[in-house]
Amino acid sequence: MEISADNLAVKPVQWKRYTPAILAAVVGTLIALGASFAVSSWESRLDELKLQEIAEDYRQTLNSSIENATNILFTLRANYSSADRPIGRTEFQAYAKDLRSRLPGLRNTGWAPHVTRQQRAAFEQAVREEGFADFEIWERDEKGNRIRARDRDEFLPILFPDPQEYTKQIIGFDMYSEPIRAHATARARLTGRPSATPPINLITKEEPDGFMAFVPVYPKFAGPHDPQRIPDGFMYGVFGTAPMIENILGAKTLPAGLDIYFLNPKAPAGQRGIFWYPSRTRLQPAAALTEDSMRAARHWSGQIRIADQEWTAIFAPTGELAGGRLSWQAIIVFGVGLLITAMIIIYLLVSLKRTVRLERLTGELREATAKLQRESVKVTRLASLDSMTGLANRATFSARLAETFAAARRDDRHFAVFCLDLDHFKEVNDTLGHPSGDLLLQIVAERLRAVVGIHDLIARLGGDEFAILVVDASDRPLLASIAARIRNALKRRYDLDGEEAQVSASLGISIYDTETASPDAMLVEADLALYQTKHDGRDGYSFYSTSLERKARDRLAMSEEIRAAIANDELEVYYQPQVEISSGRIVGMEALLRWNHPQRGLLLPASFLPIAVTTGAIHSIGQWVLEQVCQQIGRWQREGIDPPRLAISISAAQLKVVNTLDEQIRETAARYAIDPGRIEIELTEAALIESNKIRTDIIPDLQALGISVAIDDFGIGYSLLALLRTHPLDRLKIARQFMPNLLTEPGDAAIVRAALVLAREFGMEAIAEGVETADQLAFLLSAGCRFAQGSYFSRPVPADEASALLQAGSISRPPAAKPADSVRLLVG
Repeated sequence: MEISADNLAVKPVQWKRYTPAILAAVVGTLIALGASFAVSSWESRLDELKLQEIAEDYRQTLNSSIENATNILFTLRANYSSADRPIGRTEFQAYAKDLRSRLPGLRNTGWAPHVTRQQRAAFEQAVREEGFADFEIWERDEKGNRIRARDRDEFLPILFPDPQEYTKQIIGFDMYSEPIRAHATARARLTGRPSATPPINLITKEEPDGFMAFVPVYPKFAGPHDPQRIPDGFMYGVFGTAPMIENILGAKTLPAGLDIYFLNPKAPAGQRGIFWYPSRTRLQPAAALTEDSMRAARHWSGQIRIADQEWTAIFAPTGELAGGRLSWQAIIVFGVGLLITAMIIIYLLVSLKRTVRLERLTGELREATAKLQRESVKVTRLASLDSMTGLANRATFSARLAETFAAARRDDRHFAVFCLDLDHFKEVNDTLGHPSGDLLLQIVAERLRAVVGIHDLIARLGGDEFAILVVDASDRPLLASIAARIRNALKRRYDLDGEEAQVSASLGISIYDTETASPDAMLVEADLALYQTKHDGRDGYSFYSTSLERKARDRLAMSEEIRAAIANDELEVYYQPQVEISSGRIVGMEALLRWNHPQRGLLLPASFLPIAVTTGAIHSIGQWVLEQVCQQIGRWQREGIDPPRLAISISAAQLKVVNTLDEQIRETAARYAIDPGRIEIELTEAALIESNKIRTDIIPDLQALGISVAIDDFGIGYSLLALLRTHPLDRLKIARQFMPNLLTEPGDAAIVRAALVLAREFGMEAIAEGVETADQLAFLLSAGCRFAQGSYFSRPVPADEASALLQAGSISRPPAAKPADSVRLLVG
């Protein structure tokens, strides 16, 4: 049968016919490649074994020869120690010269006696009398200049140097004055064995082209195991690295084809090179490689021992030993495999060209269509849903709210809008990281889906803000039950990839009625109700009422009054003493802000500082309080009162803007000529986290000025153990919230005890706030608390009353009795 292009055009290719051929081609190619690789691997392994064998021969030769070279020092020591009389300079140099002539790598040797401070003067005089009129023990200063050796307990001056021509250059040099030589002699003195230096600058050379070896010489009746280990001195040898290694390797018949690099493993990276011995088979000079280049290429490394030091020798193959070549057998096998593969591919391309082309075009069209569909779905999803939680987004919620609002107007139907905000979500982000925060939001979305009706709409408006549209509902008890279910669901613990977290939720609810102006107005009403929930302490819900709108207007009015309060001199600083429990002695004062409001009377900070934070007025108030405290300290000092530390509380909101708190306090204290150390800064746990994000050195900078730093309200915020470890504080203030139930709630008592133990472990003082009764004081005293603050001792008082307290110096209260047995059972 004749096959033509027309036949191929008419009859579709049946791929199954060619499956055996394709499999044969693939298997044949794989076998060819495998066989080629096996041959190549086998030869590479032979090359590696050959390299290791030759390199090990080199290493053993070097180690044995270098050991023989350094053992020459034993010969010198034996000659010196066995003499029945002191050996003179000429006799020593003659013997040393004979030894040096046998070992080309030995540049010079010498004898250096051990001289104490008491022997120095007599020793120098004795050498001068030998004919060295200007002799003195000398050293080099930091600039390398020769100076008389500084006074120290011991000296090791060179006395008999060999060769003789070096005598004037080096005689008298104190080798204890140079750290590298001193360390080497110390090791030799400790072990009684030879010790060596790394490559060093020799006195007669500028470049580190050699090393020194030392052997201690002990008195005849006090060997190296004598407990005192005080030698008479040291025999030393100076070895030239290059000539010694070239002499060793040149005298041996070893296989060629290796470059040898000697490295000092203790030297810094980039400065480890000691010497490079190129292969004798090199026909032309070549440059030495860097250490990284050597280790990246094929090599073998081993240790070369120089007395008690170890060098690393890297053997890099050259020429035939370098390997990296393919054998003819591997090339032939690989070539046959390629030929077979090419023949199969050509055959398939010729016979299946049209089919492949059509299938490719069909696949591309199918893929393009599927991609278009996916993108369309993705665009639709992004336009209506929140990408992180899968809930509706703000735009979708607004559109649905507008539709529901219009239907309610038209059909007299009812619905409600919930605004929801997670309490303390920012602390989860700050402590566990944004990925954990994102995971928490996703879990919140799942829990909301589980408790909200299927016909109601849940949306994420942004951050940790959610909104819920509850249709066909206006009954307050029903809406309250929905809010309670949401609140209980979100209060359960969250497992965030192994980390546990717990947050609560604040909700605001707005119910539609005919007087509601617009859909946006309902969101505003729900947001006002949410603000009220947060103001009431969070973790709850509130319904919108017209009174909330009035409160919002009142807050706006108060924010304007706060700005005028400083200018009108309406603010005042009160002071509450901090007392040593055992003695009643006043050890500190806390500055507390009060507002003498023209219409509302004396206001506590809780009634106006939250508004000051939201409006930004907190920064002006904070500076004013600092000015008043510094001014009062100066006034007390002028009146002859020695004031203790005055504590000022700094909020997280202040730290977000004032990132130079240390400079602010230093400048203010300088204006009033007071010591900044009179001031203590109190940071809440939230403020401590904020300070760590803004500047990690805020706390150390404050402490550098003498300012103590305390953590305020400890125990009611998020866990700060990691920050306490990295930010050493001075004082820990136990929150007043634990005091009322201290004697009846085991949990509160346990937290207080734990806080006291934590303070002791971190080296901090601990002070309990809010102490109001003698029983509370007795419990604190038994738990190991030394300091307290609260109305039991004194309420916050104006400056003039605080002056009277400071003049008295202590506050007399009945002594704290031991806690009752029932209390001990509760807490212990």
